[in-house]
Formats: sequence, C-alpha cells, structure tokens
Amino acid sequence: MRTALLAVVYAVVVTPVGLVSRLVRDPLARKWDRNAGTYWVPSSPAR
Repeated sequence: MRTALLAVVYAVVVTPVGLVSRLVRDPLARKWDRNAGTYWVPSSPAR
C-alpha cells in the first residue's frame, strides 16, 4: 500500500514540477546560438 501511495505522489507532484521547471528555464543552457563562434565556457583558475 505504501509503495502505491508513493508512486501516486510521485506521479502527481514530482513529475509535473519537473516538467514545468524545464519549460520555464533551461538549467544546462542548451539553447542554440547561431551567432556564437564557440560554446566553450572558460573555467575559473584553481586555488
């Protein structure tokens, strides 16, 4: 019973929140920029 309840909560709460967050913002900055010469992001120097 507990497993079924957790599956329902996951399907009703977690999945829609994840889908909406992907529609609102792009956490990995995957948009194509046709004007960009490169997509390289320089790293910060090590301490």
